[in-house]
Amino acid sequence: MSNKTKKRLIRIFTVNIPLVVLFIITIFPLYWTIVTSLKPENQIMKLPLKYWPSPITFDNYKYIWNNMGFDIYFWNSVMVTVISTVVCTVVSLFGGYAIARYPYKGKKLTYLILLVSQMFPGVVLMIPLFEIFKNMGIVNSPYSLILTYTTVRIPFCMIMISGFVAGVSPALEEAAQIDGCSVLGAITRIVVPTIAPGLVAAGAFAFVSSWNEYVYAFCFLSSERYFTLPIGLKLMKGEFSVAYGSLAAGCVMALIPVILLFAYIQKYLVSGLSAGAVKG
Repeated sequence: MSNKTKKRLIRIFTVNIPLVVLFIITIFPLYWTIVTSLKPENQIMKLPLKYWPSPITFDNYKYIWNNMGFDIYFWNSVMVTVISTVVCTVVSLFGGYAIARYPYKGKKLTYLILLVSQMFPGVVLMIPLFEIFKNMGIVNSPYSLILTYTTVRIPFCMIMISGFVAGVSPALEEAAQIDGCSVLGAITRIVVPTIAPGLVAAGAFAFVSSWNEYVYAFCFLSSERYFTLPIGLKLMKGEFSVAYGSLAAGCVMALIPVILLFAYIQKYLVSGLSAGAVKG
């Protein structure tokens, strides 16, 4: 056996096969969720198990959308997540720019505070936030979630974006200002296009973490017309039974926006996470 053949066999058994096994282990739960969502309810627990739905039915999707309020939950999640993501990204852009560009006393302390703020679990802030929102009169309102998601995600996004801004030469902004741009104009015309991958990475983090959030939504919301998708999925689990087909359909519906988002921004996301997050 030649050395080339030996190296090829070693690569197959040490790299290729483990990667294939890992891929199957990773993708199978998603595949099984999709298959379950396409099965009639009376066939899901039927033995022997079928690894492909026959017949294929979309009744589970129709049922949760038309009869279980998932249309309301879905659009509530979209509204809350999109608004909080946009506000978080814009505020983090200007905050990260200020940290990266302007020297001031306590700059290292600012970084430390931003980092420490990420170490607190969400349940620690739940009661204080509830009391604040109760006094403001916005408990059981989407505004409570928008404010919470925005403020909780800003520190990490600000740190990430400040790393990207630090990688942009100040000379480019100075040249733009000499040509007549204001500081805001230099930021929007020079900095933003240059650090677009970083903005996408920060926005993706804010979007996914807000879209999947359950604890704050469960604590702050009590009216069904304001429920988001995570709460809607929780309501599908009864005390004595679980509608697995409907639950699987709800999970697939909750995954679709995230999958579409990452499919669209993946090229920016990879470069963004690898390029700017380690700068400071």
